[in-house]
Amino acid sequence: MSGNSNKQAVTTCPSAGFALITGKSDFMRWGRRYDGEAHVVAGFRAQTWSPDGVRLKEEDKQGQTVMVVPLLGAMTKYGTWWSYGTSEIAAALREAAVDGNVVAVVLDIDSGGGYVNSIAPLVQAVREVREAGKPVLAHADACYSAAYWVASQCDALFLDNPLSGCGSIGAFCELFDDREDRQTGFRWIAVYPPESKDKNLAEREALDGRTETMEKELASLVDMFRAAVLEGRPGLKKDTPGLLTGAEFRTSEALAAGLCDGMMSLADTVQAAAVRAEFGVK
Repeated sequence: MSGNSNKQAVTTCPSAGFALITGKSDFMRWGRRYDGEAHVVAGFRAQTWSPDGVRLKEEDKQGQTVMVVPLLGAMTKYGTWWSYGTSEIAAALREAAVDGNVVAVVLDIDSGGGYVNSIAPLVQAVREVREAGKPVLAHADACYSAAYWVASQCDALFLDNPLSGCGSIGAFCELFDDREDRQTGFRWIAVYPPESKDKNLAEREALDGRTETMEKELASLVDMFRAAVLEGRPGLKKDTPGLLTGAEFRTSEALAAGLCDGMMSLADTVQAAAVRAEFGVK
């Protein structure tokens, strides 16, 4: 990830199948950057809330509750020293699906997106919670690209404040050309036999300035992204300029375009989820 908030995250993966679907690479919330060990300890732990929007202590977890599962920062499928992967976050969602005391789930999102292979575990877990008859609401500050793909599969999405945003429905892949080390003068040469002529073809052509093959791979990925969003949010105003071509939208713009369902605090979203559960509203 780049340390510059104006730069997008990059990947050196050889296949567009591992391209990044992301909008931003510097994630701030309430004036504090999520970073390091404190990020993991405080930010990625699922929380139990009462139906009236109050976070519960361990000794107070009795009766019906709403599970709040955070999705913060760059999305990767597997965890690292400093963050949980979406496969682990999905496990928390699946636990909520079978927990008799949990009546609803809120996916609390503050993410600019991430790797393509990080999406499926969360989408599947959201589906399992909904199939268990429990509402899944998304609450977000930043909800871009891969994160929006996931949010679009929830029952509703509420943005946190007027400066919150969502969108960036698209994909990209950036490559780092390391075939020549200018400091040492060494040059890396990759040899592919005729039997492997298509291996890493998109990357090899892109590094030589021919991006058509990689563009084709990315286009098929974006087609799936768009289809998922359109299915998850049938009220989307498809004629909104930039909506399906990667534009980003602040809260009021997102609401007008059908990208979200309103503006709510996290506590209010928890209450809304509990009300939906009580009245069987999906």
